[in-house]
Amino acid sequence: MSASQNDMARERHPVRASGMLAIAVLFLTIGLFVVFAFELASGEASLPTLAGLGAATLISFLVWVRENHIANTAANAPATPRHELKAAWVIPLQAGLVMAYVAAVIVSIHQVPEMSGFWKGFLQSAPIGLFAGWSVVWVYIVVESDEMIRSLMITATAIAAGAVVAAATVWGLIALHTPLIELPLIYLFPAFAMIYGFAAAFLTRRYT
Repeated sequence: MSASQNDMARERHPVRASGMLAIAVLFLTIGLFVVFAFELASGEASLPTLAGLGAATLISFLVWVRENHIANTAANAPATPRHELKAAWVIPLQAGLVMAYVAAVIVSIHQVPEMSGFWKGFLQSAPIGLFAGWSVVWVYIVVESDEMIRSLMITATAIAAGAVVAAATVWGLIALHTPLIELPLIYLFPAFAMIYGFAAAFLTRRYT
């Protein structure tokens, strides 16, 4: 038996095999990244603080990838229907693209005004490329998956779109009558993508 086959046949702690630990680590990763993004955007954080938060976010993300793998391959993990396998590998990819998109937006805001030439154009277009990459992955899931997974992904998309529209509308109405700052439209996509990811994960585990 190869090392990979032995790893797949090994029984894990029920919490790890069920995927609950992976979900907890995913929430931790998102929380760390949000803190890192706000600290970077504030411009007041020290370099060691930013480096520490960035390292913690990356480590947490890698731990989540590992735990997600265990939840799908452990011998005592819930049986995964064959039609889920096509979509399973793109979950970390989509999360990584969204995180890279937010980072690229923040970097372009702070760095582009002081740059010129190739790197200025690269940083300005990087968020567009990452958004396009996320969209291509989403299209792949919807087109290549079977009818059940396709239906779940479209439902998750509708949930995310509705949540973002509702949040933006409420924010806008409050901003009309209070000193609340306007909602930065550039962050609507990552908000949509995160809600879509949570909804897709819940629907996939709940109904398949």
